[in-house]
Amino acid sequence: MLNFFQDKLSGEASVRPIEFWRKLCWGAIYLGPRRDISLDTFNGRLTFDSKDWLIGKYLYIKRSHEADLMARCVQLLEKEGHRGKPSSGRCLLNVGANIGMTAIGFVKQGYFDRVIAFEPTPNSFRLLVHNVNQNGLSGRIQSFAFALSSQSGELELEISGDNSGDNRIRKIREPGFFAEEKRRTVRVPAITLDGFFAEHAEVAEDSIGLVWVDIQGHEGHFFRGAKQFLRRGIPVIIEFWPYGIRRSGLSPQEFREILAELFSHFYVLGSKSECKSPIGDVSQLFQTYARPREMCTIVLLSGQSAK
Repeated sequence: MLNFFQDKLSGEASVRPIEFWRKLCWGAIYLGPRRDISLDTFNGRLTFDSKDWLIGKYLYIKRSHEADLMARCVQLLEKEGHRGKPSSGRCLLNVGANIGMTAIGFVKQGYFDRVIAFEPTPNSFRLLVHNVNQNGLSGRIQSFAFALSSQSGELELEISGDNSGDNRIRKIREPGFFAEEKRRTVRVPAITLDGFFAEHAEVAEDSIGLVWVDIQGHEGHFFRGAKQFLRRGIPVIIEFWPYGIRRSGLSPQEFREILAELFSHFYVLGSKSECKSPIGDVSQLFQTYARPREMCTIVLLSGQSAK
């Protein structure tokens, strides 16, 4: 437990007094009995697990989640000509919605009118539905308890004991850097995105203007099950995490080949240069972000959307 406080309280000279105080409070909350915590944030009023070491801590201390990243995403889409197109719609597809930080935030800030959200983790889905309801958005955010993958059926989901953002579909059982092989697992329903739209005609897929995916390395499997939909040329934002991709059972070459079928270019969102690169250059990112904790956010564009 000493490491918890050392990690949380290091470098406080550069932290605002209010954030320093919140870190102290969060330490006490985290070490206390498990309970739901609710507070107002940039992303809306959110309820989260007091034992959620990463996302819960960030929400409590910063009172926001990826606000800058969301704003930069919208700016880049406008630059690429995607915002404001009548044909692109004003709906976000959020894959790996967790407790709703991104989905609710995009609607609350007026970036999108509606969201179709997917989250397979039982406790996260409970909080997602609760958060949507307490923000009065049940008519604008549709939530589904599915894992989106390359096949329909059931999949094994690893549950992180202290980070709801790192629950993962298990493909490899060998020991990993984060001791993933020791995690508790649950069986969750899975479906392909193409299969989902075939079964849910009431969901207006034509209105979707952006796909936001954060599924801890399982993105390649998601793309394999969403090829028909993604060939529409809709931009996709993903967390690019080489370690997680390898743990999903895909090699860098396999992942690059999957992307090359659907996209032509990409941006590394938030990087200093932030220039458009050909999709083949994704291979270089596996070297740039080679360590287990290294990752970035990338925007994937098809030839239809490239200027």
